[in-house]
Amino acid sequence: MGDFGEIHRWHKRYPQFGTEPLPIEPCISPEYFALEREKIFRKCWLQVCRVEDVAEPHSFFNRHIEICNTHVLITRGEDGEIRAFHNMCSHRGNKMEWEAKGCAKFHDCKFHGWIYDSSGRLVDVPDEANFFNLDKSTLGLTPIHLDIWQGFVFINLDKEPAQSLREYLGEVADMLDGYPFDQLKLGYAYKSNLNCNWKIAVDSQQEAYHAVHLHRRTLGDIAIDQTNPFMHALDIRFMGPHRMISLPFSGDYKPSPTAAISERFAWTIKKEKDNFLDPNNLPPGVNPARADNWMFDIYLIFPNFWLAPFSGAFQTHNFWPTGVDTMYQEIKMFVRPPKTAGERFALEHAKCLNRDTWLEDFSTLETTQTVLGSGAKSHFILQDEEILMRHFYQMIEDYTGHGGRAAGAAGSRNAKAGVAA
Repeated sequence: MGDFGEIHRWHKRYPQFGTEPLPIEPCISPEYFALEREKIFRKCWLQVCRVEDVAEPHSFFNRHIEICNTHVLITRGEDGEIRAFHNMCSHRGNKMEWEAKGCAKFHDCKFHGWIYDSSGRLVDVPDEANFFNLDKSTLGLTPIHLDIWQGFVFINLDKEPAQSLREYLGEVADMLDGYPFDQLKLGYAYKSNLNCNWKIAVDSQQEAYHAVHLHRRTLGDIAIDQTNPFMHALDIRFMGPHRMISLPFSGDYKPSPTAAISERFAWTIKKEKDNFLDPNNLPPGVNPARADNWMFDIYLIFPNFWLAPFSGAFQTHNFWPTGVDTMYQEIKMFVRPPKTAGERFALEHAKCLNRDTWLEDFSTLETTQTVLGSGAKSHFILQDEEILMRHFYQMIEDYTGHGGRAAGAAGSRNAKAGVAA
């Protein structure tokens, strides 16, 4: 939206986020990390899997949420309902299910053999008569709040969440409802551990300023053109604690011979147009600028879930903190399942292209973390196209109550962002 050459256009639209540098401290401070654990990850809705991960009755999915010191067991019961529990035996606290995912009508504790069914009920206790006033009906797996939006499974570890999932998602849900998430299946995924603060990784995925230089070998031919040499965004929006950026496709792009073959058969990130979505009937949040040169949108659902709808696919990215300077990430691309050899070739080509792009993204993160604590610099210097970072760190400050910038105006921002007191 607007002239790509216009200076400071996002600050003009969103002056409330200021122009000052951002402090580095939140990315290196153990005290700050502890606040994030208690005030954010134990309070907010967290995306943990999709319904396809527990597709059948008795199927289960395990998620280790290390920052909250818990293992979460997602199950689909005999009745078809999806539930979440702490993966912890009621007897003496042993971790119940050890497998990452699978299908089991019953889950038995490997320590003393207590058995729970797929709805979390305690159904058998060895030598039960030798306990004292044991009531199995009160000793099931400890439940966790769970809700589902568009097939994405979210949990909330708070005993009494301040908002329902729909209330928490707010305008994000309104903008993306109608996108055919359920018609696309997991095509490929990458997982890795990184020695960096989780916010450093998030920051690398919420601006396109880096694309021209860092991705010049992989995406340079689709990221820039003469009218938009720095890949300025088509649109940027803020929705409570969440945010989005919509990115353009280069009008100068000419596919390589290999890319041209792929684009004949299926969607790839370098294929601007695709017949999967009806351009005249898009959800309001998909290509919200209604630009002819739209490539994809990035939605950052606070705190750690990244969701990108394309014209023929969607991508997810989860950033899981494991320590103040360590994290675990998962990246998944959902596509139409290939039915022909040509479509399979296109999928494999896309997989390699995305792999190389992501490796470029993450090549800077660990080295950045190694020097942040040096004290040589105290602040990050941001330009206008990096405004999503300003919003992100403001939300972090508002939720944790930590940081000088949050002190003066936290009340008004909290009301807009839906932050619980």
